[in-house]
Amino acid sequence: MASEKLTFSLAITVMFVIGVLVGYFLGGSKVVTVITTTPSSIPTSTPSPTAVTTAKTETSNRRVTTTTVATYTPTPKAVTLGDWRISVVDVKEAKYIKTLVSGNWKYYEAPEGRKIVVITLRVENTGTDVRNPFLRGLNTPLLVTDANITYHKVYTDQLGSIYELAKEIEQTAVECNYLDTSSAVAPGASIKGDFMYLIPAAEKPAQIVITYQPPLPEPEATAIIRLG
Repeated sequence: MASEKLTFSLAITVMFVIGVLVGYFLGGSKVVTVITTTPSSIPTSTPSPTAVTTAKTETSNRRVTTTTVATYTPTPKAVTLGDWRISVVDVKEAKYIKTLVSGNWKYYEAPEGRKIVVITLRVENTGTDVRNPFLRGLNTPLLVTDANITYHKVYTDQLGSIYELAKEIEQTAVECNYLDTSSAVAPGASIKGDFMYLIPAAEKPAQIVITYQPPLPEPEATAIIRLG
C-alpha cells in the first residue's frame, strides 16, 4: 500500500513539473495590445472632434494612430500625413458640372433632389523620394455632411449627361478636373485636382476625413479638415 502511494505521488509531481515547463515555453512570446483612435463622423455643431477608441492586438511592430484637425475657413489650413502636406484649395456646390474630354467640354447634372460637391485639394511631397501619395498610404478623402452622413467620391457615370446645352447650364456649370491619383510626385512638388461627391440637396458639406495607412512600422494617422 505504501509503495502504491509513493508511486502515485511521484506521478503527480512529474505531471506538475511538465505542466510548468510547457506553460513557461508557451508563454515566452509577448503579445502587445495597442490602443488606436479613429474619428467618428462629426456634425458641424460639435466644437471639437469626438473619437471612437478601439483596442488592437499586434504581436510585433507597435503602431500608433494620431488624429489631426484643421479648419478650411476662413483661412485654408493644411494638414500633414507622413510625407504629404494636404490642403483644401476650394469647395463648390453645384447642380451642373463640366469636364474636359479630348479637348471638348462635357456637361452633366445631378439627379433630382441631389447636388454635386467639388472639392479641390493640393497634395505636396515633403519627403526626399519621388512617390505616389495614393499608392503610399493616403486614402481617398471621405466627405461628411452636416447631417452626419459620410459619402465616397463619385464619377460622371453617376450623373446625368446633358446633350442640349442651355445658356443657364453653360453659365452655372462648375468645372471639375479630377486629381490624378496615379501621379508620382517629386520632393518639394505638388499635385492639384478635384474630388467629386453627390449628396442630398438639403445637406451641406461639413468636413473631409483623410486616413493615412502606410506600411508598418510607420505610424497610421487621420486628418479632419472642416469645410465651414
